[in-house]
Amino acid sequence: MEQSAIEKIAASMETITEKRVPAEPIARYLTKKCGEDGEFAALVMQEHKTMEKCFAFVYEQSCNHLNKQSGWIDDNDVYMMAEDYFNLDDAEIERKKAEDEAKRQEERRKSEQEFQQKAAAAKAGKAKNSDPGQQQLSLFDVGESKD
Repeated sequence: MEQSAIEKIAASMETITEKRVPAEPIARYLTKKCGEDGEFAALVMQEHKTMEKCFAFVYEQSCNHLNKQSGWIDDNDVYMMAEDYFNLDDAEIERKKAEDEAKRQEERRKSEQEFQQKAAAAKAGKAKNSDPGQQQLSLFDVGESKD
């Protein structure tokens, strides 16, 4: 099991294009952890767990840790974030992502609704102003009526 997990990490590293996290040191740490801990190796071997998702998780956690500002995080903290990814239940992560997406969709829907209401109100106001009895006179019209 340990060797299979190590091979999975190595194979994933060949296809990694994510450059926002220090991929190589994290992969080395996880490889060592798999060699020492069979239970952790089993977590890495879960089919739905990938290094790409691991790095995305580490990046997200790092941003949250730094309050979305640039800064420095201790290597061991980063390694623990990577380890946490494999220990966490994906269902919880996916549930949170779905909730966040639902919130964004609801905000978009409300924004679109407000826009449509404002557009309808503006159109109604324009129609009201186009009433012939309410038309605005030009300076030229005023000058002609004095003659």
